[in-house]
Amino acid sequence: MKDHEGAIERVGGNVIGATAAGRIDEDWSHEGGGGNAPLLALGVAIAATACFFLYKPAFYAGCISMLGVLLFVWALRAPLRRDMATRAVAMAFFMPVTAWMLPNIWLVYLVMLAWVPLFAGRLERVAGIYLFSLLLLPGLDMTFEFGGTRLFDFGVHDALAIGSALLVLRDPRRCRISGADDRRVSLLLVVLVFGLARETSFTHFMRTAINVALDYGLPYFILSRSLPVVEAMRSALRWLACAGAAIAPVLVFEVSQTWPIYNELYWRHNVPMLLIVKMRGAMLRAGGPFNEPTSMALVLAMCAFALWLLRDDFRTRARHALLFAVTFAGLSSPQSRNAWVGLGLAIALADIFVDRWSALLHKLVPTAAAITMVVFVASSSPDWSESLGLSGQGSDTAEYRRNLLQRGSEEFWKSPIIGYSSAQLESRLNDMRQGEGIIDYVNSYLWFGLVAGLPGLLVFVANLFSPLAMLWSRRWTLVEIDAYAPAAFVFGCVAMLGMTLVFTSFGLRPSLLAFGFFGFAAALRAACRTYWHEEEEKAEEHAQPVWPQLAAGLPGRPQDPLVR
Repeated sequence: MKDHEGAIERVGGNVIGATAAGRIDEDWSHEGGGGNAPLLALGVAIAATACFFLYKPAFYAGCISMLGVLLFVWALRAPLRRDMATRAVAMAFFMPVTAWMLPNIWLVYLVMLAWVPLFAGRLERVAGIYLFSLLLLPGLDMTFEFGGTRLFDFGVHDALAIGSALLVLRDPRRCRISGADDRRVSLLLVVLVFGLARETSFTHFMRTAINVALDYGLPYFILSRSLPVVEAMRSALRWLACAGAAIAPVLVFEVSQTWPIYNELYWRHNVPMLLIVKMRGAMLRAGGPFNEPTSMALVLAMCAFALWLLRDDFRTRARHALLFAVTFAGLSSPQSRNAWVGLGLAIALADIFVDRWSALLHKLVPTAAAITMVVFVASSSPDWSESLGLSGQGSDTAEYRRNLLQRGSEEFWKSPIIGYSSAQLESRLNDMRQGEGIIDYVNSYLWFGLVAGLPGLLVFVANLFSPLAMLWSRRWTLVEIDAYAPAAFVFGCVAMLGMTLVFTSFGLRPSLLAFGFFGFAAALRAACRTYWHEEEEKAEEHAQPVWPQLAAGLPGRPQDPLVR
């Protein structure tokens, strides 16, 4: 019990943040990064001027994202700021600018293929820079065809993943993961392929298998293998929090101008995509680089949670609070209730994870007061009420979810073992089509049960539950090795996904990140295993018998004078 209390004290203080700050690279300028600031400023000025006259969306997206990152690095402690400032500013500005200025979508893919290797350079940075880059651009997926046959879909996120995976593969220091984790995640990938491609042609099956491997298999591989040390895990959280700071101002700008900026990127490159602009309470539901508000809000809640856990990485609590307020403003722009509830759940679980019950109770009072005030304001303002989903379109979506659960459950029990093919589901649930002409499966558990039956649903639930059980059982070891923030982050985010997927569909970047977090959890398990192995070796060294060595008169050992 005393060990646990000491661990809680270390979590509550500045020890972890200071330790990580001290162990990270002393100064990136030694690698040639710090001296590039004037050159970067010149490049940004030239590119921003060109974009202002040629591509206004690129100008606003790049400059606003860069301002968010500048605020983030301004708030960081000096050693951490030196490590990531130039990279983060350059990527936040040039990623959208490059996507708009290149004349061909295939050139965009080519640049994104080299993007992570160019900015990461080494294994410890791969996960963080991959996550950061993954959130800054839409997918822009196109279909590869040969002889009129569709082979597979490919986009910006696939190019980023392949470049990251190649960098991980060539590094022998990559993390060694338990085979049980790989087998469990592989089984879920098989379930997805089965559910999406059953009762179709061979070419459709192969296309689905490739797409699933690119979209879900690679993120798991990257995050499970590229986090060999705890400092790399904390760095990944910092990059994710930085991505939230870059995206949040863009979302606020979109709402203020009623302008979905990133939709224009699809038109710029003639990428076919059904783009729907959603409004609620006379305000735009901002989608940012996700082009969809619900998933955007959920991922930004994860970024805000990472920022919350890393408060000791920042120079003052005031700067950290300002940064969190900016991120929360962006999180609120998509007007998604799931994201607010998910963030609150994750923060509460971070305290429960290390038995910080008093800290949890201290948060409940201001949270209850804030909720009461918001509900009071909503009751006197129809626009606010609709924005919060308490009336109008928000209440209509809640009604649709209830009807979908009822109808889906009826169909599930008619075929609970093998479920239905996509074509069969479209026919059986035809009465659930929305005004957009689609059946929106806004309950991921129900969808898995319908397309893969009870066995597929159990595989999905096992992949959500196993990381939670593993992290909970090892939480004091993780605190002991200064991995509280990464462990609490993965624990909270997986729980957040488990809760929100009851109300949202399985797809887009939240599902991609789900597989990434499965990989993150596997890396945390490997870190525990390494720590235990080192402790066993130390115990064996201390347990070696001493007297036989003395009797033998080994060099460097004191001898008995009688023997002499």
